[in-house]
Amino acid sequence: MASETSYAAVGVILSVLVVAAASADPTAAPTAAPSRKYSLEEACKQTAGHQDLCVATLSADPSSKTVDTAGLARLAIQAAQRNASETATYLSSIYDDDSLENKTAQLQQCLEDCGERYESAVDQLSDATSAVDTGAYSESEALVVASQAEVKLCQRGCQGVPDHRNVLTARNRDVDQLCSIALTITKLIGGPPS
Repeated sequence: MASETSYAAVGVILSVLVVAAASADPTAAPTAAPSRKYSLEEACKQTAGHQDLCVATLSADPSSKTVDTAGLARLAIQAAQRNASETATYLSSIYDDDSLENKTAQLQQCLEDCGERYESAVDQLSDATSAVDTGAYSESEALVVASQAEVKLCQRGCQGVPDHRNVLTARNRDVDQLCSIALTITKLIGGPPS
């Protein structure tokens, strides 16, 4: 119960920080001017351990060969958003599936909490795409970080559920990796990593 309360508190604090970042002066100039165009391969080399997933994911979109770094960031964020949205739909379907035998109250709570977290992550990733489109790159980074935190909170909040490993671990890992890729490429918009 105490850990559920602490996860809820972290979620509330995270939401407040995201709202604060998103409500910053929308007329302000973009937070970073693009300084270099990275190719898909160059950008994906920066994604530490996720290079193959990055190349496979981004190259699935034909425009990835011609877009600038901001365009690659947009594609990466959209890929993370699609995956998070698919996971949210999956969570909803298994939460409502009465055919799952022995669905414990603990598993039901895990599914409900994660469903809410994924809905939030999808919204934040949508906002992150809009932020890239308007040149608000730092805001986009903050929104990707916030969505990734939601996924990690889902994972942590359900670790004690015996059925969790089979239900969510792989999906959480996939979304987390796609968010890492999106964040890395979004950071490249302002220049090479430091």
